[in-house]
Amino acid sequence: MDDAMDDTKLTALMASDMPPASDPRFVVAVMARIEQRRFMRELAMTVGLTACAIGLLALSAPILEIAWEGAPYANNMTVFLALMGVTVVLPYFLPARSA
Repeated sequence: MDDAMDDTKLTALMASDMPPASDPRFVVAVMARIEQRRFMRELAMTVGLTACAIGLLALSAPILEIAWEGAPYANNMTVFLALMGVTVVLPYFLPARSA
């Protein structure tokens, strides 16, 4: 007899115009999982870009050392401006992705 009652409830639910009530805890749990995946993806991208920056700095270190021999304060500013330029320009090459 329970099956008939469940079928009746199910039929009534499907026939109604109202959507079923949502479970707030389920919604929050799903959103938390999505945000955790997004955070891990962004963290991986940040770690990868940091590794690339370290590699680029290691490759360009001999050139920078030659530049430092001439005028140390002016060349420190050059390195600073180059790093800031990369920081500003890099987001245009790697646009943010929406999930």
